[in-house]
Amino acid sequence: TLCFPDVEVEQGFLKSRLPNLSKFAFIGLGLALSFTASCFAMMLLLGWSTGGQVFVASVEGVRLSQARACIIGSIGVVCTIAMIVARSDRLIAYLGARGFERALMVAACLVLLFTVMQHPWYLAKTLGTSNPEKVISDPVRWTDDGLMLMMDIVLTG
Repeated sequence: TLCFPDVEVEQGFLKSRLPNLSKFAFIGLGLALSFTASCFAMMLLLGWSTGGQVFVASVEGVRLSQARACIIGSIGVVCTIAMIVARSDRLIAYLGARGFERALMVAACLVLLFTVMQHPWYLAKTLGTSNPEKVISDPVRWTDDGLMLMMDIVLTG
């Protein structure tokens, strides 16, 4: 939020932009949810055990693809809950304008955190894979550039 010298002016400003914020948050979260659904569809169509041909078909690859599916599912859950809050006038009234903004920021931070965690390189290193190049099917394709683009898309949406 912006810093106003007068609390009443700040509250008026927050309340005046609340309907637009609610509408655009719903749209942005809906886009993130549709991206999550497309990730699940790719995993189902291209092979669940390899995480949509992201990982090599091995015991370690299956473990990583299951962890990635759980993280992508967590993104979907966060987006769904935030969309429900964004469309519920009763919950918005309960949270207030400032609380609603803070709830949206928490949702955005969680989605970014989960986005980084589902990236094959970071996931493999986080789960203790000694050599991620042997587990990731196309190591050159999964770079930090793609991760930064995905995070930019999430933040812009």
